[in-house]
Amino acid sequence: MIVQIVGYVCLLVVWSFVRIRSMLSMHKSKEAAVFGVIIGVSSITGSLLIARVDIPSMVVPFKIIFEPIGRMLLKQ
Repeated sequence: MIVQIVGYVCLLVVWSFVRIRSMLSMHKSKEAAVFGVIIGVSSITGSLLIARVDIPSMVVPFKIIFEPIGRMLLKQ
């Protein structure tokens, strides 16, 4: 199981590194930052799910985290 988690995280790190570099080359730094945060949260959640850890409902924490980010992006 540890090998699966390490493989999953390595795959996400490589893929996000490539995607963020391509976004930064197109001068999309805000999008790259949002993408990095989302991938970071997803990698943590995915690793816990692969390890079969019981995760409580994640609606409220995600709402608290992403609602201000969404409002900030919509104001621009």
